[in-house]
Amino acid sequence: MADSQEKPEQEESNSRLGDVIKVVLLGWAMAILTANYLGVFKQSLDPTYPASILSGTAASFGLAVGNNRKKKEEPTIKEQPSTAKPK
Repeated sequence: MADSQEKPEQEESNSRLGDVIKVVLLGWAMAILTANYLGVFKQSLDPTYPASILSGTAASFGLAVGNNRKKKEEPTIKEQPSTAKPK
C-alpha cells in the first residue's frame, strides 16, 4: 500500500522538475535572442536554434508565438442586374 501513495508524489515531483526545465529553457532562449538583437555578441549569431527552442517550449505550455488572427472574410461582391435593355 505504501507504493500506491508514493507514485502520485513522484509523478508530481517529475512534473514540477519538467516545468522548471521548460522555464529555464524559455529564459535561456529569450536571453540569447535578446542579446543577439541588441548586438551583444561580437560575431553574428544565427538565431534559428534559440528561436525554435523558444517556440517549441512555449507551445508545450500552450502559448502560441506568432500571429493567430483569423483572416478577415473578404466581402462578396453581388452582381447587380443590368438596367440596360438587351438589343
